[in-house]
Amino acid sequence: MSYSITLRVFQSNPARGFFSIVEKTVFQFANGGTWSEANGTQTLTMGGSGTSGVLRFKSDKELITVAVGVHNYKRWCDVVTGLKPEETALVINPQYYNNGPRAYVREKQLAEYSVTSAVGTKVEVKYTVTEGNNLQADVIFG
Repeated sequence: MSYSITLRVFQSNPARGFFSIVEKTVFQFANGGTWSEANGTQTLTMGGSGTSGVLRFKSDKELITVAVGVHNYKRWCDVVTGLKPEETALVINPQYYNNGPRAYVREKQLAEYSVTSAVGTKVEVKYTVTEGNNLQADVIFG
């Protein structure tokens, strides 16, 4: 059974710089998936439960990844700040699997997560549709 997660991205504090999407990945489990863009939203479509996607955002000051996915038929999310240029979404996405250093986050199956980066940017992911196969979440940079 396939799943989709539609993300709306909001930037509420332009003084912190504008964050652009510079990379999109999908993990290969559950028949993988694809990212698409329409009407200002990003949609991750996955072949089933057990996979995820990562968006890497860049501003003038920092790199941040936002991960979303479905694990054991429930949504999950994470944000990673303080990234070095070589820490791409392609590097980060597999870390949520196979006992990787971020696998515990996937296991938590969080419906929302918020963190403030070392330079003071607050990033929040909050699912607004938390059940079913067509999930929705907001990503807020503040």
